[in-house]
Amino acid sequence: MKEGGLVRGPLLNAFLFQVFNTSSFYLVMGLPMMLYFKKLGASATVLGVLACLAALLNIFQIPAARFVEKVGYRNFVLRGFTTRSVLIAGVALVAVLPAWIDDFSRQALMLLLLFLFNLIRGISLSGYLPWISAIVPEPVRGRFLALDQAASQAALLLTVALTAWYLSFADQPSSFGLLFGASLVLGVASLFYLRKIPDAPTQGSANSGEVPWKAMLGHPPFRQLLGFHAVMMLAMSGGGLFFVPFARDQFHCSDSLFMVLHLMWGTVFVLTSLRAGRWLDRMGSRPVLGLCVVVMGIHWLGWGAVAAHLLPFTWGTFVLQQATAGIGLALYSSAHLRLLMGTVPAMGRSHFFALFSVAGSLTAGLSPLGWGLLTDALAKFRIGTEVQLNGFVILYVVIALIMVPALFLLAQVHEERAASTEELIRELVRETPWRSITRWWNRRTLS
Repeated sequence: MKEGGLVRGPLLNAFLFQVFNTSSFYLVMGLPMMLYFKKLGASATVLGVLACLAALLNIFQIPAARFVEKVGYRNFVLRGFTTRSVLIAGVALVAVLPAWIDDFSRQALMLLLLFLFNLIRGISLSGYLPWISAIVPEPVRGRFLALDQAASQAALLLTVALTAWYLSFADQPSSFGLLFGASLVLGVASLFYLRKIPDAPTQGSANSGEVPWKAMLGHPPFRQLLGFHAVMMLAMSGGGLFFVPFARDQFHCSDSLFMVLHLMWGTVFVLTSLRAGRWLDRMGSRPVLGLCVVVMGIHWLGWGAVAAHLLPFTWGTFVLQQATAGIGLALYSSAHLRLLMGTVPAMGRSHFFALFSVAGSLTAGLSPLGWGLLTDALAKFRIGTEVQLNGFVILYVVIALIMVPALFLLAQVHEERAASTEELIRELVRETPWRSITRWWNRRTLS
């Protein structure tokens, strides 16, 4: 199946669902909601709770997974996302409550709704990945996932840009009601396309017996991939946490520059995803993940060099750093999901996906607490002036060193018909524009 067939066939609805769903989720759980709570005078503790909700409430995928096969993939996910849209309507209403209602009451109501929103979302997601893995043929999973990631990130970039434009002249807390209302509209649109995705027969057990979680963790291919994923989430959660205080404290980075940097790496993410699907289906997921680990290690060492004042905090550095971030994240997003789909057996698929998602979410949700404590502990550590050893240098070097055990764990991961990372790099070299230029030049000089 060619890429054109993927985007024209029944799976087009899956792409469109992700486009609208990604934009809807960003408006209600991304930076706009953080800014709304800041307008209400929320404390750092409240913002921390808000940041952890989505990741931590994914744990409900585990008890929900036993019901997926009974209800059916499409019905299960559709019911959950419909309920979630109703809660978004409540979020929009709270944002436009009358002015005489105090800010504390608004925060409390909003937190309650967002707790329920993320609870329903966590439950619903236990059916989505098993459903998609059942309907997407194995030979084109790489291309499907890469295009899916590209579509989602492109939608996110457009949403970020439009939100930044709107917030540049809308400064009151009530102004956020329009953004949350837009989230509702986008959520309803995502339901329209979700309903049109082809359903798939369930293959798991429908009985109510005890789920063999221990046996699932003992399944070697799954356990190896889970360990690798947990280490990568540990590193990526730290990398996402460090950058904001690093850029603000050392270089006084403005809000607008943060937005520009997001748009830069997001654009590279989309472009990389559009290309990565062919590499995944031709070479396998493991070599792509190996390349991702190397690229992310270079990325974090790059920020460490900036923190040490070995590299300047300039636009040239921004381009290099955001390029490595976009490439690494795009490769990981598509490759680890494709490998998971190929690793998980059809029997009990929902439970395997739920366990994998929860393990990754718990790591991503809890590890920032440890990284935050370490960041605070090293905040005043500083040796040298022009070339400097400081806390951020240590943090970025530590996170880059985590890529060493990640490579070791990846080497243990099993994948049939996977090429080596060296073969992938040779393939990439053959596809570079420089190769085409040298061929043209050689033909020109010989003619």
